[in-house]
Amino acid sequence: MSMKRFRSTAAISALSLLVTFMLGATTAAHAKKQTLKLGHFSTAESTYGKGLYRFSEIVAEKTDGEVEIKIYNSGQLGNESQQIASLRSGIQAFFLVSSSPLTQLNPNMQILDFPGLLKDQEQAYKFLDGEAGTEILAGLEEKNLKGLAYWENGFRQFTNNRRAIESVEDFKGLKVRVIPSPMYIDMFENLGTHAVEMPFNELYTALETGIVDAQDNTMLTNEMAKFDEVQKHLTITNHIYNPMVLLVSKKIWDSLSEDVQEIIQEAALEAGQYNREVSQEAVESFIQAFEDGGVEVYRFSPEQTRAMTDMMRPAIDRYLEKLDASFIERAFKAADYAYQAED
Repeated sequence: MSMKRFRSTAAISALSLLVTFMLGATTAAHAKKQTLKLGHFSTAESTYGKGLYRFSEIVAEKTDGEVEIKIYNSGQLGNESQQIASLRSGIQAFFLVSSSPLTQLNPNMQILDFPGLLKDQEQAYKFLDGEAGTEILAGLEEKNLKGLAYWENGFRQFTNNRRAIESVEDFKGLKVRVIPSPMYIDMFENLGTHAVEMPFNELYTALETGIVDAQDNTMLTNEMAKFDEVQKHLTITNHIYNPMVLLVSKKIWDSLSEDVQEIIQEAALEAGQYNREVSQEAVESFIQAFEDGGVEVYRFSPEQTRAMTDMMRPAIDRYLEKLDASFIERAFKAADYAYQAED
């Protein structure tokens, strides 16, 4: 072989090796990037949505784009049970959901549905971010779920189409949609209502057509769902405080590096604080918007709220035995909750 031909062949081989190396490096870079699915039921413009996009931005920035969190709004990934199952199997990474549907997986989380347990947001945040709240989240891990942080959902309020609710006697006879939970059925029947279990995605139509007269939800949810379009009366009752929980699949979490885990955990807390701030600012404006739109608004006094929660509380008795007694003792103490069971 001539020297000229040899040099030409060598140059081609070197170029081929360089191209192969560059393609390999590019493929490795793309392989390194992870896209993780996150689902929730609200819109991108809601206070929940704003917090989740902040969460996604923080993670992308701190991982230099190596982790992308793709957000699916408005229940695109399914209902509560479907998305929880997807997390447990590792198909979906994140889910922002109210604490109530999680009680089937962690009975101790039922305490967050106890009427009157948490009386204001300052107390609620102290409880949730403290030892009791941390212990509740830890109880999800044996179900292949990890709770990253509590976000704002707020106090449940009461709406209906029949009459102004100005005292506990006014609840009697109303057909009330309740979340699929035996304890919620018992609590509202203690108020003299006819409690009807119903998935959230059926509620608007049920209110519009009169299948049910009433429902209870936080103002963030009431506004997001546009219940002012199908309800005439809003009573600010503050009877139960429910947080949102940002969940991650335990299977996916365990597959991440410690550095990425730390970034995601910090982002969940930082974005959660932002979510709490924008939510608190929004609640009163949402109440005012309902009133401006023609919904009659009545506010319970603290004494009226206490009368309501006192009527609901006996329903707790039959559920306490399902919970860990030592945890309940610690949690009640942390919340300064004086509970007296019926004789």
